[in-house]
Amino acid sequence: MNYIASFNQRINKRKKILILHAILITTVLSYFVPGSEIQSFRRTASVISDDRRPIMHTFYEKLPEGEDDLLVAWKEEWTLVGFETRVLNFEDAKRHPYFKQMEEVVKPMFGEGYNAMCLYRWLAIAASGGGWMTDYDTFPTNFPMDEGIILPNNGNLTSFEVHVPSLMSGRADEWTRVAKLLVEAFPKVERPVKSDMHALEIIRNEAVHNIHFLPARLNMIQGFPYKNVLSSDSLREVDCDTMAGGVAIHFAHYYTTDSYDKGMFPLPNVTSSRQAVHCRGKAARVFMADWRDQCGGSNIE
Repeated sequence: MNYIASFNQRINKRKKILILHAILITTVLSYFVPGSEIQSFRRTASVISDDRRPIMHTFYEKLPEGEDDLLVAWKEEWTLVGFETRVLNFEDAKRHPYFKQMEEVVKPMFGEGYNAMCLYRWLAIAASGGGWMTDYDTFPTNFPMDEGIILPNNGNLTSFEVHVPSLMSGRADEWTRVAKLLVEAFPKVERPVKSDMHALEIIRNEAVHNIHFLPARLNMIQGFPYKNVLSSDSLREVDCDTMAGGVAIHFAHYYTTDSYDKGMFPLPNVTSSRQAVHCRGKAARVFMADWRDQCGGSNIE
């Protein structure tokens, strides 16, 4: 069976499981939660698709150096574990009532570059109903699928890698609330280059905003956790113990560079850390396949 046929077969099987799972959770909720509250929750959090799958969003606006292949790999992995994937962009952010006010702050600093888009994504997800959002370089590992349907912490904004906004969840009003906090925090960021991550760190340190910052070591795996230094004649051995923890893996620029420098990047013909960063889609596919083969990752047959 070729890769595409096998991939589609696994997706269809996973869809059936998730549909049954969603029906079960909805049925249980109907006994314990008033119907009006369930309907209110559905109006404020875009978490379930028309075919009852949980929804995972990302934000992607192709700039001069786009990463289309990494985005495709992101879609493959989240679809494989049972999510419907939705890709938001700059036009989605423009639909938000707060966009013009944010633009007045963001545009003088960043124009319409990468760091501007990192801020606008907060409005894009808010305008799209809220729910889950990841960076497109963050893939699922041991993700709790019940939380894919029912947001953690009652839908309050939750970040799974401390103040690094790689995997987050929240109701639409929460995404809007924190987007405004980010704009207010920007003047406090004392760095030559400012980003939403640095502003979110300021908010975290203030510790008064009722945002859940979860520890990275318990939730997010970083880079390419192989056990051995990789060479042309060595086998790629995944660190299954490391991969047993956390809910997702983040192939960020920094973590990719670190893995490359340590000799743990899975593409043998890559000759620089810069090249490694641009090959993250292909490298992530190799690693995720290694993980499934060696560690039984995701429990997908």
